[in-house]
Amino acid sequence: MKKDSQTPPSPAPDSEPHESRPQPGERVRKRRQAPPFKELFSVRTDVDTLTLLTHATQTLAALTTVTANFADGFEGAQRSRILAIQQLATMTEMLVCRALETVDPLQAVAPPPVPVVH
Repeated sequence: MKKDSQTPPSPAPDSEPHESRPQPGERVRKRRQAPPFKELFSVRTDVDTLTLLTHATQTLAALTTVTANFADGFEGAQRSRILAIQQLATMTEMLVCRALETVDPLQAVAPPPVPVVH
């Protein structure tokens, strides 16, 4: 008895399998190398220390607020990690505030004056 051997059907000429490798002669986009961090962001050299510390304090306060709000959307271990980041930001803010007070004690952040109503 003769057995029929079945061969798998060949793909239609229109439907070629998708290949991730470029075909010969095809242009390939080269991935750009990111510039060093120093070239993206820099701090002006003519800014005084007091101003730098003031801006650092405000930035850290904003980071503390953002991370606290962000943590509200999570539970469990993820929330704990985010709150740990928030705690680090708060402690760093306290250190920068202390440095700010040391640099210029008269310019330390004071509470806003209470309005007087007559």
